Amino acid sequence: MEWPVLLMNIGKESEREPFSPRAGPPVYKETTVNEIPRNIPSIDKLGGAIDSFLELSRRINEGQPQKYWYPLSMPTYGTEEVLQALDSLCSFQTTMGEKTLEFEKRFADHQKSGAAVMVNSGSSADLLMCHLLVDPIQPLLAPGSEVLAPVVTWPTQLWSVMMAGLKLKLVDVDPETLNIDLADLEGSITPNTKALFLVHLMGNPCPMDRIQEIAKKHGLIIIEDCCEALDSTYGGVKVGNFGLCGSYSFFFSHHMTTMEGGMVVCHDEELADRLKMLRAHGWLRNVDNSKFPLDSYNVDPRYAFVDWGLNVRPTELQAGFGLCQLEKLPGFNQRRKLLAERFFTALDRNQYLSFPNVDPKADPCWFALPIMLKTDVPFTRRDITNYLESQGIETRPVVAGNIARHPVARLFPEFKTRTFQGADKIHENGFYMGLSPLFSEGMIDRLLEILQTYLNRFS
Repeated sequence: MEWPVLLMNIGKESEREPFSPRAGPPVYKETTVNEIPRNIPSIDKLGGAIDSFLELSRRINEGQPQKYWYPLSMPTYGTEEVLQALDSLCSFQTTMGEKTLEFEKRFADHQKSGAAVMVNSGSSADLLMCHLLVDPIQPLLAPGSEVLAPVVTWPTQLWSVMMAGLKLKLVDVDPETLNIDLADLEGSITPNTKALFLVHLMGNPCPMDRIQEIAKKHGLIIIEDCCEALDSTYGGVKVGNFGLCGSYSFFFSHHMTTMEGGMVVCHDEELADRLKMLRAHGWLRNVDNSKFPLDSYNVDPRYAFVDWGLNVRPTELQAGFGLCQLEKLPGFNQRRKLLAERFFTALDRNQYLSFPNVDPKADPCWFALPIMLKTDVPFTRRDITNYLESQGIETRPVVAGNIARHPVARLFPEFKTRTFQGADKIHENGFYMGLSPLFSEGMIDRLLEILQTYLNRFS
């Protein structure tokens, strides 16, 4: 990991030039290092102060009344990430720069993808992918082309299709897997259908062999929302690599965090360049100018706009967080898998509860612990989640449930075309509980004990 690091020389004010707003920010000596140099006394001193502050904050928080002993997530960042953020702030390098480039490279390597483009959120990653489909420089789809997407998903996946001027068509979801229903998918394809926008819900990979067969048969472009599925694989291939591009979220509760942040991966640098221009106003700032000759235009090459675009750029603070978190990610996800296996194994063959079926070729890296109530159980989803909440266990519905049943559906005809039986079952009977690499085995065991206490009432 190489980036410029500002040596602030804390405690050595005489060695620094005084700051003057007129003169601009002071210029400090830069050095190239493999990591923030904790061996330098001043940096070590700052790191120790942050360690102490985080520990104090932890103790203060623990002393406050807590609603949940089992929350949806826990903070996975520490002193290294805070030092990265401070380094960017104190060196006046806060907008997208060298750390972003380094994080993109390392993330692409981690995902075994050709390239990666960082954005300010997972939702922006979805938006960018959809705009790539209709990018005026080289449009892959005509405006109004039909894009299929599952009706159980995070809503911004669907808004991204619509905001790009494409026609959204919703597909039902299999309550046994929480993923797109293959029979309904095939039945939903029309001559106007041009793309399929998958989501690997809760970290459970879709059956990509069959989906790729369907896409090839009908000439469909595949894009993947992997925001809940970082490091999940199908047939040994990480999700996000099966189609044109894939999106990821680094929100606080996800597999790794940059607080807010996201990424798009794709197969080659040409697509990445187009994504970079779409990410930043249609600007050539982050793309090699030689790829777009400007000789016939009377424009300053520093302010050359060759495409339309958005502004969904990340910050260096987010990228610095990401560089630290990416190093921790293998350990985080190994822990997630271990805890999830402990939980699901204990519930195997439970008469009231079930968890998603997993394709034999899939290896999920679970985002959370999703649960479905079986048919004709003697209690409702609201009954059991109210009980769990009363016992200090935080719960949520499976994402938004059936989005076509939300108030927003009244605004758009795309949501009023039909009913979705599978999604309705998830809406009525599905919920999830948190899964964090910082949870202990004892927390999982206590969670199972509380669940069993409730279920024993009906035995």
